[in-house]
Amino acid sequence: MTPLHPFAAVAAGAMMGLAALTAPFTVTQPGAADWPPCPEACVTAAATASPEVGDVVTMARLHIITHPGRYGLSDPPKGEHFAVLDGRLVRIHAETLKVRSVLRPITVILD
Repeated sequence: MTPLHPFAAVAAGAMMGLAALTAPFTVTQPGAADWPPCPEACVTAAATASPEVGDVVTMARLHIITHPGRYGLSDPPKGEHFAVLDGRLVRIHAETLKVRSVLRPITVILD
């Protein structure tokens, strides 16, 4: 039997590690199927409108987030809320409803 090159094990390990890193990520969060989908108006708004920092909005346009951890967020700074506005995750001032930051698009309301 022919002995293996000393680096053969290293090469094989590197290939297996690379395969593991490039495999698709398919893990879903438990209970994700029970979350309500974003309403049609939310999806349409996400495609057409983009809130900007400094905009002052009305409560009728907002969905205040009560469980920020479901969105991968920590608690908002004191005096602010995270909310969904026109299909985007935003941070707003609690009293003035001024948009402080636009974080990312969102298609599902998780709380």
